[in-house]
Amino acid sequence: MDTVTILNAITGPFAALVLSIGILYWLATKMFPILQHYLEDQNARFGDLVKALEKTVNSHDADRRTFEKAIASLTTRLDKVEDDIKDIKEKVS
Repeated sequence: MDTVTILNAITGPFAALVLSIGILYWLATKMFPILQHYLEDQNARFGDLVKALEKTVNSHDADRRTFEKAIASLTTRLDKVEDDIKDIKEKVS
């Protein structure tokens, strides 16, 4: 083998193929397990966020029901105050 043939083998398509296979092997053995662990961790955190969001929504629903009850009782109390003011105006007039 002469020098030109060796240089062509080292820098040509065969070298690119060998390099590509090496990179794919490295990805399969080193990078994919790391990526899989990262994605599983993110999935667990996302699940925790969804649970916290559901808890917040339930809490807001309870607060809304309490607020609606307070507004309803406030209307009743205002009606009583209006009646009392009406009575006072009648007594003064």
